[in-house]
Amino acid sequence: MKAIPGVALACLLSIVAYCSEPGEGRVKEGQADSDKLASKDQALKDKAPDEIDRIILRDLQGHELRPNAPASDNQFVRRVYLDVIGRIPTAKEFAKFHQDTRRDKRARLIDELLASPGHVSHMFNWLGDMLRVKDSYYRIGKTWTFHTWLKTQLDRNRPWNEMVKEMLTAEGALGENGPTAYLLRDASMPLDSLSNTLTTFLGANVACAQCHDHPFAEWTQRDFYEMAAFFGSTAFESVDTRKPAKVLADKRFSKANLVTLLQPNMERVVFDRTRDTVFPEDYAYDDAKPGQKVVPRFITWDDAKKKRSSRTSSQRLREHFADWLTSPDNPRFAAAIANRLWKKLFGAAVKEPVTDLDEFEDATNPELLAFIAQLMKDVNFDLRRFQRAILNTKTYQQQVSVTPPAGEAFRFPGPLLRRMTAEQAWDSIVLLLRGQEVDTIRTDHAPLMKRLVFPFEITHHRKTIVKDREKIFSFAQSLLGDRKTSRGAGGRGLFMQAKKARGQDQWLRASELPQPMPPTHFLRIAGQSAREVADDGSTEGGITESLAMMNGEITQALMKKSAILKEMRQKKRSETEQVEFLYKSFFSRTPNRQEKKRSTAALAQKLELSDLIWALLNSREFIFIQ
Repeated sequence: MKAIPGVALACLLSIVAYCSEPGEGRVKEGQADSDKLASKDQALKDKAPDEIDRIILRDLQGHELRPNAPASDNQFVRRVYLDVIGRIPTAKEFAKFHQDTRRDKRARLIDELLASPGHVSHMFNWLGDMLRVKDSYYRIGKTWTFHTWLKTQLDRNRPWNEMVKEMLTAEGALGENGPTAYLLRDASMPLDSLSNTLTTFLGANVACAQCHDHPFAEWTQRDFYEMAAFFGSTAFESVDTRKPAKVLADKRFSKANLVTLLQPNMERVVFDRTRDTVFPEDYAYDDAKPGQKVVPRFITWDDAKKKRSSRTSSQRLREHFADWLTSPDNPRFAAAIANRLWKKLFGAAVKEPVTDLDEFEDATNPELLAFIAQLMKDVNFDLRRFQRAILNTKTYQQQVSVTPPAGEAFRFPGPLLRRMTAEQAWDSIVLLLRGQEVDTIRTDHAPLMKRLVFPFEITHHRKTIVKDREKIFSFAQSLLGDRKTSRGAGGRGLFMQAKKARGQDQWLRASELPQPMPPTHFLRIAGQSAREVADDGSTEGGITESLAMMNGEITQALMKKSAILKEMRQKKRSETEQVEFLYKSFFSRTPNRQEKKRSTAALAQKLELSDLIWALLNSREFIFIQ
């Protein structure tokens, strides 16, 4: 940013200061009670929002609290865009909403956003954090087929229980069947894989039970191993392809290139009837002996209490396990995803942490947790229908609250005041930079993997694979056409290398970028998870993020050559109209009299529009969800 005259700089700083306190309710228009906005038809169609509001109101009244005032249209439209499609609305979208005079315009907007491509992008980011989705897994290689599969399921709005079941039962090679990546993620640590599965999908706190009976919950080590036995007949073949590649390599193809070629074919999940699960050698309880074969048994719940239930008649144990885990009769499964989605929309879960539902009665509002769990079943695990019900509540459409002091329960008089996630901040800035086209730009590298799948069988033994060398090399040569090969030619990327995004092509939504981005990228600086631990994204902010917002690469691009600048220059607008356009674009509201005065005064003092963009971007109001 170029040097700014002293008076203009003072104006710039005053703009940032004035926009630094979110949640003040400065905009007064559109304060009508949100229950008048829902049509009679919508109320008849879905009673769930009203019941949720009643449950929360009873709880608030029981604690001598009151619900927050209704959010203004301006607050609502910005919040719902960020929560549903992961970015702020454009000035045009803002105007379109305000021009709609229908009483149910909020419900209509919710439906429109849930059915949009932006919702798929936003949900992929959210699930990516939960499922630890990465571009490449250690010694397994690229996982692009998993990314494409996950986005496809979200686009088709496939029910959550079906998605989870497919991830747990998928078989075959990673290059052909994307959901196998879920189990391959922890292929070298099968017990950790089960622990992560139970924690993520059931909110079952079983990590301790791998080694001993849980000291606080009712989980025993025997419970854990009896469930692990359902995976005993499965081979998660996380083959270290460096070894067979070393055996195969000659002057035609290097070891590095052969590793890339073999991974989509040799990393796979297969049924193996010769495998069993046994109790560990250090098993110290009297109910079983170390090394004894484990009989697989489910855990079922009756009034939230567990009991064992044996089911061992089929050899397809993993399918039985998936049926049990995703069943509507399993109270944990519906409650876990409902609780997670509630936190996504409100900033706090009904039961914290989301990874521990062992004691339902410890929820902030047990009645609410039970209701949203039942609602998830009633909508047949349709995540869009579930979110639609929550978004149409008065509770969601009320003004925000600040986070209560540590140890004090949050009882949902409205959503929490939250910072944007890294992905929401990035996607919002990219929108300002490129315009609405960012919602429709998709990257799909799965075809690069699928083309490497062998049309023939090979041995998976690292020593005997040499007998398949010629047919493997013949296939490899067919992929390259007339290109000459040599040891080291093209490095690891000879067979599978995604085109590097440069220039404008690097400004894509977070879901279309590498998963995750490098530690120095804005997304990681702003809190994107490294995807090593589930639910590890952060919204805490900090000096490094502030510096990136002030003078990072994307900020510089936004100030110099962006869609928002181009639009203002194409249409002849007065300085006042330019200021109004920027406030609508960044904050989904019009500036008040004092903001107009300060901004136009700064422009008169040689402050440029790009400097005003910088000021609004770096205000607290931009980064917070009100």
